[in-house]
Order: sequence, then C-alpha cells, then structure tokens
Amino acid sequence: MITENEEVPCCEDDATKTKGFGWKVSLSILAGVGWLVFLIIWLFFYASEYHWTKNVAIFLMSIAVIGVILGIPWAYWARRYQKEEEKLMWKIKGFRWRVWLSAFLVIALMGFLVYWFWYLAQGFSLYQNIAIFIVSILIMGGIMGAAWAPWGMKYGSHFEKKK
Repeated sequence: MITENEEVPCCEDDATKTKGFGWKVSLSILAGVGWLVFLIIWLFFYASEYHWTKNVAIFLMSIAVIGVILGIPWAYWARRYQKEEEKLMWKIKGFRWRVWLSAFLVIALMGFLVYWFWYLAQGFSLYQNIAIFIVSILIMGGIMGAAWAPWGMKYGSHFEKKK
C-alpha cells in the first residue's frame, strides 16, 4: 500500500510528467465536454431548422474545430518531447513532406465534405451522399497509402521494436 508521502514507482521517461502535460489533458476534457454540450444544444434547439445535409456539415465543422483546438497544442507537445528515434524520422528523406501531405489531405477532406454537405448535397439522395462521403475518404486514403508505402517499405524496418 502506498502512503501519502510515498512516491509512486514509474518509468523514467513517463510522458505524463513532462511540462505542459496537465493543462493539455484539462483542455482535452473541457473541449470534449464543450463539444458534447454544443451537439446536444444544437440537436435539441437548432437542428430542426436546417436540412439534414446542413446538420452533417455543422457536425463535421465542429469536429474540425475541435481538431484544431486540440491538435495544435498536442502536436507541439509531441514534437517537443520526441524520443531520439522519433527525431531521427524527421531527418530521413521524404518523411517531412509526407507528414505535411497527410495533414493537408485531412484538412482538404474536411473542407470538401463541409462544402459538399452545406452547398451541394441537398439535390442528391441519402445513398448518393453516403457514396460521396465514402469515395472521398477512399481517395484520401489511397493518396496517403501511395505516399507512405514507399517510405515505409524502405525505412520501416529501421523503426520496428526489437523483441
């Protein structure tokens, strides 16, 4: 049993003990709860005034806003507290542009889907809109897979954990 003044044993490289970790966790909790509150208020007070496609666009936009609110501080923290092996990845040819491409594609996908569901989707059936949603995700995944597969085949074995 651990007493009040006794230190809890942990790993030396425990990420939870790094500077700035606590407020990011608090921000994540507050953002998650705030997002759920927004969705509940939206659904019960405002959603009925809009076509279902516009509600999908608002839902996707809310995910994008949460992604930005949480993504920026967590990405900064992750970059700052990288292990040596992770820092090495950024120096390997082709890694950096693939990371930026991946980020751009996610932002472009969200932008396209919000635009689609807000402005264009009303003239199409539910199944056609589902098809556009799935096809756009498949296109993004295909581009990302084509970009990352050569890098992974060439350098992936250097970063596998040895058992």
